[in-house]
Amino acid sequence: MNMTTVLIIAAFVMIVALMVTDKINAVAALPLMAVVLCLIVRIPVKTIMNDVVGGGISGLSGAIFSTLIAAVLGEVIRKTGIAEKLIRSAAEMGGDNPYFMAILCFLACGFCFIGLSGVGAKIMLGLIVFPIMLSVGVPKVIAAFVMLAGTSIGYFMNVARWTFIGNLVGLEASDPLVKNTAIMLIIPGIIISILLIVIGIKVKGPVFSWSAENKSASANDSDVPLYAVLAPVIPLVLVMAFKWDVNTALIAGIIYAVLCTQWKVGFKGSLDLINKAAFDGFANVSVTIVIMMGIGMVLAAAKQELLLAPIQELLTKVVPTSPFMIILVFGAIGPFLTMYRGPLNPWGLGAALIGILLGTGLPIGLIVTLAWLYDYYVAVNDPTASQVTWACGYMQLGVGKYTRGTFLVDAFFVLAGVILAVVFFM
Repeated sequence: MNMTTVLIIAAFVMIVALMVTDKINAVAALPLMAVVLCLIVRIPVKTIMNDVVGGGISGLSGAIFSTLIAAVLGEVIRKTGIAEKLIRSAAEMGGDNPYFMAILCFLACGFCFIGLSGVGAKIMLGLIVFPIMLSVGVPKVIAAFVMLAGTSIGYFMNVARWTFIGNLVGLEASDPLVKNTAIMLIIPGIIISILLIVIGIKVKGPVFSWSAENKSASANDSDVPLYAVLAPVIPLVLVMAFKWDVNTALIAGIIYAVLCTQWKVGFKGSLDLINKAAFDGFANVSVTIVIMMGIGMVLAAAKQELLLAPIQELLTKVVPTSPFMIILVFGAIGPFLTMYRGPLNPWGLGAALIGILLGTGLPIGLIVTLAWLYDYYVAVNDPTASQVTWACGYMQLGVGKYTRGTFLVDAFFVLAGVILAVVFFM
């Protein structure tokens, strides 16, 4: 191992340590990582500024634009009362049974996030489902898991998320591999999540924390027709069945939601709604967009030959190649290396590793699967994730207590997903 490789490892470990100790966040760490690694291998400053920083900012432009349009769709669905209509309809079906209520809220959150995206949308759903679940005895840990896992399961069928995962591994959102791996994973994800919900309620028993708000339709959703709740899946249908472009399909979803709910307010009122949805939606995903720009810089740095060669040489020696070791390293150990902005977190330094793994000889189907699995696991279990800290704070639940109640069981989903990827792609 030469000095250059040692310095690359040292820089990576140092930046990971700074993130884990909250000295810097992902917004600063990702560009810092890209620039520092390039300087170590003596890439010219002009190349760093133009190709890595300048070019990297737009490296995930497809995912960035899809995220922005999806944010507008999410705000339209929220402001028109469509999401609330769907959740409350599911709650009415669940009655007073905590098992049925939790499962129906889980499925309803997943359905909503086929079209919704972002932390703001998760908070909106949490404000609706938490009081409903807690009023029928669903324990706080399970109630938090229902919202967090449900929304993250929905991402597997979210066309904007397809664009992000595809960009991480150099594929288009419409690539069959991105879609097929998502479909492959969503089934065990739903099964394992429901098992955790049922076992969690059974073990902890019904716990009545505080009363729910009135379950009857609010003023915001009372005029929402039932067919309007199809708005989240309109983009999915258009992409899968009619092969539409992702961004065009998302715009069609916005138009459908507006036409279904705003016919009383006329053209001017509909335009006002879309303007407000764009303003609020862009604000909700602004941090996500900046992180995507940083990820783009890291991926651009990883493509530089002077940096790529020593990293590939190192990873070729340490990355597992046998099915058993792949399952052990990526399936059993990998989930815990995503926690606390760890090295496999796809919204941090893991984005660089995922990109670099493409040159190690591992099947691309396996790498796409890992991107999906780690994206899910971080969103549900990482104590530093914004939606996790908000959910725990809202319900006066310790973040550590929540994580201890979910991270081991939920890791079985990652393990099952890696096993499936090994079976199908190796």
